[in-house]
Amino acid sequence: MVQSAATVAAGRVSDDTAPAPATTTAILALAGVLLAAALVVGFWVAPTDASTLGFSQKIFYFHAPIAETALLAFGVAFVAALLYLRRGDARYDRLGVASVRLGLLFSLLVMITGVIWGRAAWGVWWAWEPRLTTFLIACLLYSGYFVLRGAVEDESRRATYAALFAVIAFVDVPITFFATRFLPEGLHPVVLGPAGSGMDARDLLAFLAGMAGMTLLFVGLLRLELGIEALREELRELKYRLGR
Repeated sequence: MVQSAATVAAGRVSDDTAPAPATTTAILALAGVLLAAALVVGFWVAPTDASTLGFSQKIFYFHAPIAETALLAFGVAFVAALLYLRRGDARYDRLGVASVRLGLLFSLLVMITGVIWGRAAWGVWWAWEPRLTTFLIACLLYSGYFVLRGAVEDESRRATYAALFAVIAFVDVPITFFATRFLPEGLHPVVLGPAGSGMDARDLLAFLAGMAGMTLLFVGLLRLELGIEALREELRELKYRLGR
């Protein structure tokens, strides 16, 4: 009976829930190639910034893509929350959890690369300017997402409350994204605007490779997270069946 239940559980994970490992591996490999290309082009091919930023400007090729990917992760969590509230499918709850977790991971990397760049470029570790402040608020809000989940024991209520929280927290994401456009007096420049990027072709190539690489890295990691969450769910179900 144990072997039969395990076989059924394993089959359902691989067939219906867990992403295909081969596809995930391919996505992560392509992400690695693109990020390596961004590193080579950004640090050895693209020209050094002629302004006061100098060589420190090259961290931009990774700092900006990481930041945009963090916001993308929170956007995926927002869509997952709406789908869960509409359909009540636990898969969307797992998608939301995985997306917020990865969003916070990328946010941590944004903060680390940001303070390093800020110190080298502007002589300060932190400045209360629009993009930084709104991004910090987003990080604090989504940290509260897991505090909320830990405070509710009932699974259905926990998923519902977390989905509602994710919808509310997302309000800060577009504010963060458009902060440099609506409040241009901050330290962060507008990278891609109506007039274009204004970057050298080699700079733009490194930036786009970094953006594509980070996006694919997020997709690959998200697929890994969903696979792990699916296995955990099946393990809980198997324990329940064996305990009856």
